[in-house]
Amino acid sequence: MSGYDNIRALADRAEITDLFVSLGRCLDEHDFDALRDVLTEDVVGTTPGGTQEGRDALIAQARANHQDYDRLTHQFNSILVDVQGDTGTVRAYVTGSFGHAASPLPERVLTGLYRNQVVRTGAGWRISELTVEPKFRIERGTAVAE
Repeated sequence: MSGYDNIRALADRAEITDLFVSLGRCLDEHDFDALRDVLTEDVVGTTPGGTQEGRDALIAQARANHQDYDRLTHQFNSILVDVQGDTGTVRAYVTGSFGHAASPLPERVLTGLYRNQVVRTGAGWRISELTVEPKFRIERGTAVAE
């Protein structure tokens, strides 16, 4: 691999990592319309809320599952990006905390394994497939097996 190819691979990985973290920012800040810059038009999403096909359907699901919470944090770790030309995969653990302004204690905490497919578009990298495999769920201090 040439020096240019190495630099391009690093730039792609950085852009894809930023894209993934932008997904969490959009949810945390209730900026659901900005998800249009994160997802492809034909994205398929499988989350604890069900499977949705198409960007508008997935955005509607995200809005329905997040809009009632004033306090949201999506924390990403163990992010692994693999790029193969104009496609790639992202694997990461995400912990989402959901709460209300009146209390610093979360209503629920969810941890899931995200497995995403990404594609390079004319506008940059976008998520084309989003799969969330639930691992842990805590509701008001009670662990719920998934």
